[in-house]
Amino acid sequence: MGSVISVFNKNTSIELFLDLENSEPQTEKELEIYNQASEILNQSSTVLEDFQNYKGCGQQIRKAISEPSEENELLAWEAVLPLVEQQSYYFTFYMQIRGLVETLLREICSGDTKETSNRLVSLQALVKHFVHLLDFVIRFDYIKMEKPEMQNDFSYYRRYVNRKRSELDINDLVVSDQDCDSMSLTFAYPAPMLKGVIDTMKAFKGKRVVPEENLTQGLSSMVNVFYYLLENKKIENKDTKMFCLRAMVATLVIFDHVDEKGAFHNKSPINVKGCLTLLANFDPKQQSLINIVKFSSAHWRDEKTKQSLKAILN
Repeated sequence: MGSVISVFNKNTSIELFLDLENSEPQTEKELEIYNQASEILNQSSTVLEDFQNYKGCGQQIRKAISEPSEENELLAWEAVLPLVEQQSYYFTFYMQIRGLVETLLREICSGDTKETSNRLVSLQALVKHFVHLLDFVIRFDYIKMEKPEMQNDFSYYRRYVNRKRSELDINDLVVSDQDCDSMSLTFAYPAPMLKGVIDTMKAFKGKRVVPEENLTQGLSSMVNVFYYLLENKKIENKDTKMFCLRAMVATLVIFDHVDEKGAFHNKSPINVKGCLTLLANFDPKQQSLINIVKFSSAHWRDEKTKQSLKAILN
């Protein structure tokens, strides 16, 4: 996936030398951050596999509710405990991902605004990790959308704890009350990982650690690079194509939240029409990704967003 890529925004032209598969850290500082990110991202496949195999205990919960008895309630409780532990594991990783987002952005987007595109090149090992992070985020949220039982399990756990608190040993509470509240709020969203990344980026922007233009320019450049690779058929491998498509959609949606004007206005630095057309015509059809653009973007439903853009995904 390494190549020399000329990306033409509406306002600027940039040339990027990118290798998002084989790039390696070039300095000791980059290596330190790279290794820190690797420690977290190396767990992502395990998290996804574990989440894919998540099986709710709806049958036990329904029986405990429709045929209330101490025995049925206890059976449901014993069934739900390991599932809440699983959810706690996902939540812990969610928090690690949020922390990693800020760590990577702090390095990638620092320095002179005019040098942002050059930093994407010189720090492309970190960019590679950032893209893999986004790929994980989208794939996790895919699975979450197919697991409504997850919230039902957690709701039962909370109700049971509230009713039986005086009878329960503290060791029976697999998550603290504070984490319970945080987990409930987090997993209530259809795409919790993406929202977490967006919230982290908005908070990071608010800290003014790096110039705001660095952040938006870096994100828009990445979207355009992914579009270029896909539109110009620079990638042959099916899995790598999906990797780029997921990264393109995630970065587009994130940019739409982070940039004050969003992604869908006339002077957007992103080739939005091209990205949406590519997504709409992708074979096989990617309805989940289309839904992420339509329902997770900040400005998609704005009156100022052209109907001609909206029509592409309808």
